[in-house]
Amino acid sequence: MAVPLPKVFVRFLVFGLLLGAASTANADAISFVSVNVSNIQFTPVAGTATFTLTGASSRSRAENTLGEIQDTSSNTFPVAQSVAAVTFSSGSGFANATTVSLGGVAEANVSGCSCSAGSFSLNLLTGTLVILGGEGNVNVTISGLLDGLTHLETDAFGEYVELGWIFDVAVNGRSVFSTDFVNTRSGPNHLFESPFSSQLSRVITLQYGVVNNITLRLSPNAVAINEVPEPATVVLLISGLGFMTGVIRKRKRAGD
Repeated sequence: MAVPLPKVFVRFLVFGLLLGAASTANADAISFVSVNVSNIQFTPVAGTATFTLTGASSRSRAENTLGEIQDTSSNTFPVAQSVAAVTFSSGSGFANATTVSLGGVAEANVSGCSCSAGSFSLNLLTGTLVILGGEGNVNVTISGLLDGLTHLETDAFGEYVELGWIFDVAVNGRSVFSTDFVNTRSGPNHLFESPFSSQLSRVITLQYGVVNNITLRLSPNAVAINEVPEPATVVLLISGLGFMTGVIRKRKRAGD
């Protein structure tokens, strides 16, 4: 479950009271997520699906509390790719219309300094879907394969690490299928690593002969913190990294 920003601020303030100005140890904090969605298909119970992709885009952003920011994007069709990297963090992603697949990596690996870093990527495929061969409404199965790897780690002086991803399918601007994951660790001496793989499936109802606008989105993000920063610094870091994912979550809730 995502950690609300006010709770994050409270944790930082508590860390400050406990550690104080005397704490000078430089900790290690690592957050890494790699996620892919492939073999995305739309299959009606009767008739034929014509799924035509017309757009691909990828955006990656990496930043740290040292003041470094890199934000890159690509709208190249049929394959869009982006990479962003600064000290302690990097993000990359792709949207491939040829294979109907999306992928992204977000990493923050803070070591040897009292600072924070994070990254995300936002990857989209857009196109149209028409179901032919009948009249009225028809059930259509959205399917795909989700797989990847997550890794969180703090040493004896680590403060906070977070990673997550969200995959969303929108039809005519409305989210009809969404799956996400968030994992956080606060404090020292945490180690979590897990590969994952699952088959995605969701049945929706469409109308025969109607041209539907389809948007597929995949966004991973990672944050690592080795300090007790000022609240304003946290706002800049998390808002910058979470903006695009937050937009997707809001659209998901609006469509529920």
